[in-house]
Amino acid sequence: MQNHFLNSIKNLIGIIVYYFCQWLTLIIVIHIAGYEISGEFSLVISFTNMFGFLSQYNIRGFQLSDVNNKFLPQQYSGSYLITTGLAVIFFLLILPFSGYNHNIVISSFIYMLYKLCETFTNYIFTYMQLKDKYTDIVVSYCLKGVIPLIGLTVGLYFTHSLFKSLCIMSFLYIVIIVIYDLRKTHTYFPRGIMIKGNAVILKDCFPMMLASLILPFMLFITRNAIERIYGATELGFYSPFTMVIVVLSTMAGAVYQVLLPVISDKYKKHLKRDIIRIIFIMLGIIIGVILLSFLLAGLLGNHVFSFVFGVEILEYMYLLEPVIITGAMLTLMSFSSVCLTAMQKRFTMLLGMLAGAVLLAVLVMPATRSGGMLGTTNIFTVSLCVIIVIHGFLIFRNLRKI
Repeated sequence: MQNHFLNSIKNLIGIIVYYFCQWLTLIIVIHIAGYEISGEFSLVISFTNMFGFLSQYNIRGFQLSDVNNKFLPQQYSGSYLITTGLAVIFFLLILPFSGYNHNIVISSFIYMLYKLCETFTNYIFTYMQLKDKYTDIVVSYCLKGVIPLIGLTVGLYFTHSLFKSLCIMSFLYIVIIVIYDLRKTHTYFPRGIMIKGNAVILKDCFPMMLASLILPFMLFITRNAIERIYGATELGFYSPFTMVIVVLSTMAGAVYQVLLPVISDKYKKHLKRDIIRIIFIMLGIIIGVILLSFLLAGLLGNHVFSFVFGVEILEYMYLLEPVIITGAMLTLMSFSSVCLTAMQKRFTMLLGMLAGAVLLAVLVMPATRSGGMLGTTNIFTVSLCVIIVIHGFLIFRNLRKI
């Protein structure tokens, strides 16, 4: 358990650095280009994220839980090739009908390339994790966070073009993959592609893929609702708060990714007591982090946000605590999803997530019109609570059977 904890810490450090740099890109865009361009950038991220997750197809989680090595590495490579192709096709089909302005459209094209590079990184990290190379994962995360951030900052400062800046950022990301990742993994990264058996992998991963799309879809429709009703500038003010949601969930996900194969192995061996202990430990950590977040928000929230985003953001600080609650619910929902995935209960997990997503899709526009951005946040929280209740019942029922 100690080794798993240390690996979780290493993974967490890398992800914190990477997504902190992602968060900084939003701040930099605000300070250099303003809140309107920041709102457009936020929409670009939300839109392309859905296709990025489609390209990943949650194959990493499936491969890590494949403790019996049912499929060959080459079969997983072939599956990634198919899902990436599907993601690109759907992206090209949907983007022309999005109704977005020219700047959002062309920026989405280059950011889609960036998301595909993240998918390849995800696959590389799978083998680093299987080989227990967590230090290499940390270094790769840091390089991909810091260097593209510098490139985007310099590009935006001198060109004042979001599209050109994203081109620079994507190019630097690719360079890091070639120079660092491929060099580190050349001795064990699988060679060749096998198509046979891909249909089984894709079929088994389908519930997990849809589940992985739920969160980016929910984030997208909340941001899209605000942009449609109040415009890109208001979305630019809302985006810094939604980053709190993403950060809390991402930090938790770094730990969950390491625990997934552990819970899967213990479930296979019918070690119910060990699984319950892991669940209670994680719940304790989550509650502690959330309480700390509320404390820091009360003590430093106004000062930090006004310093980072400017005094204009103070008018929207009423969103901070509700957003932390949303982040807490999202963190709990993510953990419940990991538990059900490890128990091989992917379809029932998906049903729970779909229930929350449908609720949000139906009510987000009315809630945004009647309650503004606070209404958007609150209906997001309610939708996540619905998922948590359903998942909690399913976890309890499955544990009773072993």
